Amino acid sequence: RDGTKAAGRCLNVCQREDRIMALRDFSWKTLIAIGLLAGLIQAATGVAMYLAGIYFVSWSMFVSLVVLLLCIVFGTRWYRDRALNGQITYRQALLVGIVISVCTGVVYAIYNIITIAFFYTGFLDQVVNAYLDRAPGTDYTPEYIAAMRASLTANTIALSNLIRLSVFGTILSAIASFFMREQNAGRHTVAHTSPR
Repeated sequence: RDGTKAAGRCLNVCQREDRIMALRDFSWKTLIAIGLLAGLIQAATGVAMYLAGIYFVSWSMFVSLVVLLLCIVFGTRWYRDRALNGQITYRQALLVGIVISVCTGVVYAIYNIITIAFFYTGFLDQVVNAYLDRAPGTDYTPEYIAAMRASLTANTIALSNLIRLSVFGTILSAIASFFMREQNAGRHTVAHTSPR
């Protein structure tokens, strides 16, 4: 029994060391650069939707999520092929996707703070009006509207977008990573079964 426990402890230690080594093997500069690029793409999408007048429509959030998913998929594939020699596990793909999502959220939050402060000075009022327009016929008192406007700041919008992109990006990464792993496994199967 003592030997079994010792072997179990040794196995746990080895597994922890393997995880630490796996994290050290990541090219973090490359990965963060991909995430920052994804954030710039997300910000450019936000600018395009704002200028097109569709930023406040109900389905605009789905557009940003589709863009986020595409950035995760293409960013993970690029990292897999360039930094991991074309091979990636589910955990690696998930970690790559999470880093891309969080970096995207950080860039978008900074974009929110800067643009609301210096470029879209009437943005907060537009957010309140868009919220009120979604519930026509509802009697909102001037005090309620004033309180809503007072609680709405560039920082609260930036924080909510950071959380939204990070959380939804993690969920999308968990799904996309499964298919990336399947594609990777399928590619190896073809390589092994193909005639020489």
